[in-house]
Amino acid sequence: MKGSYYREKTDRCRLQAAIATVPEVKNQLGLWAHEFDEIAEAADKRNRLRQRSTGWRNRSRRSLGAVTA
Repeated sequence: MKGSYYREKTDRCRLQAAIATVPEVKNQLGLWAHEFDEIAEAADKRNRLRQRSTGWRNRSRRSLGAVTA
């Protein structure tokens, strides 16, 4: 899954934590925001590693030196 999904969840939790008035709710939302942020970081890292591991197959013909007319 993409990190952007979890970043949206993080932002939503932080926004709701700022609005919340009950201390326990604020704390729980803060914990969830932190957890979602960690998950987003891990997902982004996995995606970067996947992109690197595909190697030359994802490069365009132009970047490989193909001549275009």
